[in-house]
Amino acid sequence: MVVSLEGWLSHGCLEEERAALLQIKHILDFPTRTSLPSWREDDADCCSWQRIECNVTTGRVTLIDLSYARDLELGDWYLNASLFLPFEELNDLSLSRNGIVGCVENEGFQKLWKLDNLEILDLGDNNFNNTSTLISSLSGLLSLKSLYLNNVGLKGSINIHDLNRLRNLEVLDLRGNEIEGFKSYHGGEKLLTLNNLKYLGLDNNRFDNNILSSLKGLSSLNYPNIAYNRVKRLINLKG
Repeated sequence: MVVSLEGWLSHGCLEEERAALLQIKHILDFPTRTSLPSWREDDADCCSWQRIECNVTTGRVTLIDLSYARDLELGDWYLNASLFLPFEELNDLSLSRNGIVGCVENEGFQKLWKLDNLEILDLGDNNFNNTSTLISSLSGLLSLKSLYLNNVGLKGSINIHDLNRLRNLEVLDLRGNEIEGFKSYHGGEKLLTLNNLKYLGLDNNRFDNNILSSLKGLSSLNYPNIAYNRVKRLINLKG
C-alpha cells in the first residue's frame, strides 16, 4: 500500500510569512536596495532564502537571522516588533548590529510575548537609548533560553525581578555594558534565581564585589564571566 503524504508535507513557506519577510526586507533595504538579495518577490518558497530556516513539516519559519543585515550608514532604527508576530513557530531571532536604538511607540518587545516558541533572541551590538525599560519589555518572553544583550548600552542598575521572570534562561549575555548592579523595586534580597542558567556573561561592566553576591543562588551556573569589572577579590558563589 502506498500512502501519499503530499497533504501533510510543506512545499514552501506560508504566504502570510513570506509577505511579512518581504515587508521586513523593504524596511531594512530602503533606500539602498542591497540587503538580503535572496529574498525575492518572484520566489514563492521563502524557506529556501538565506538567513531563514523552516519547520520541514509545517513550512513555518523557525529562524530569522538579520544580524548585520542593515547598512549602519542609514542611521538609527526604531524597530516595530509587531513585524515578527506572523511567525508563530519562530524559535531563533537575531537582530544584532543593525543600529537599533529603540522601538516604535506601542510596538515594543512586549509584542513578542505572544511568540511561545521563541527560545533564542540576539539583540547584541545595538545601542538602545532607553535602557531602563529594555529588560522589562523582554521580561514576558518566558520561553527564552538564550538572551544576548551584549554591547547594547545598558547602564546603572537592573531590576532583578525582571530578570528572574525569565526562568527558563540557560544563557544570558550582558557583556560590554555599563551595568553597576541589580536593584529590587520591592525591597528584600537582590538575588538572581535563574535555576537553569548555565552561562552568564558580565565582563566589561561596572560590577563590584557586593553586587556580585547576587549570583550565589545560581545553582546550575558553570562559570560566570566577571572579568574587567570593579571586583577586587574572588567571590565564592557557592557560599
